[in-house]
Amino acid sequence: MYNIFEQDHKMAIEMGIPYVFRFRPPNDNTLSELKENYIWFSDRDSLNDELDSNPEFVKLSTHPSELKLLYDTVAENILDPRTKKYFDRNMTPENLQEFANTKIKPFVSSFGIACFTMYPMNKKLWEIYSEDNKGVCLHFDSSDDPTFFHNILPVHYVSEIKEREYSPISQPNHIIDLFYKKTEDWSYEKELRLLKDRAGRVKFKTSSLLNVLIGYAAEPDFIEKVVTAVKEHYNNVKVYQVTGPISIGKLSYKPLYIPE
Repeated sequence: MYNIFEQDHKMAIEMGIPYVFRFRPPNDNTLSELKENYIWFSDRDSLNDELDSNPEFVKLSTHPSELKLLYDTVAENILDPRTKKYFDRNMTPENLQEFANTKIKPFVSSFGIACFTMYPMNKKLWEIYSEDNKGVCLHFDSSDDPTFFHNILPVHYVSEIKEREYSPISQPNHIIDLFYKKTEDWSYEKELRLLKDRAGRVKFKTSSLLNVLIGYAAEPDFIEKVVTAVKEHYNNVKVYQVTGPISIGKLSYKPLYIPE
C-alpha cells in the first residue's frame, strides 16, 4: 500500500497549504482539462448552493460619508464634458447609490470560482464530485505555481449567511469575503477556494500536478483515457487507482502508471 497522500495531508496541516486536491467527474470535460492543463472556473450562478456567494446578501452602504465618497469618486473620473454635465444635473448621491446597487449582481457573477479541498480521504466528495467514485481526484502542489494558486484560501463555515454592508470606495476588497463563507452544512468539504477575475479556462503549470487518483468504480475506458492523457502531456505525474471505499484517514490504492 502506498501512503503518499496520507503523508502529503499531514505535511499540509503542519506547513499550511501547499497540497490541494480537486475532484472531477468521469467525462470529456475532465479529460480536456487534463490534456490541456487548465482548470475551469465557474461563475457563481453555476454553484450547487444557492446561498454560496449570493449577491442578494450584499448591500451598498447608506452612510452619508460613503455616499458622498462614491459620488465624488465617480464625478472626478468622468472625463467627457457632456457626460459630466449630465451627471452634475441629474445625479445625486442617493440615486447613484440606487443605481450602483443594480451592478452588484453582475459584478459578483463576473468572478470565476474553482473549488479544491485539503483532504482527499473524503467519502462524500468522492461520491458527489467524482460521480460515485467513477472519476478522479487531482493532487496539486500549489507552491509550484504561485501565480495560478495566488490567494487560494479556506472557506469559513458559519451557522448562517448574513447580509453585509459594502463600501466600494473605502473598502473595495471587502466584497471578496462573500466568496469564502458557506453554511455549516457544507463543512464536510473542507474546501479551499480559488478566485479569478473571469470565468472559464485558466492554465496551470504542468509541474504543479503531482498525482492523479482514479476512483475504484471507474470504467476501464475512462481509466485508459486518463492514463494516456497523463503519459502524453506530463513528465512526472503518477496515476493511482483507489482499491476500495474511502474511510476517514485511510485511502488504499494501487499504482497504474509511474513515470521512469
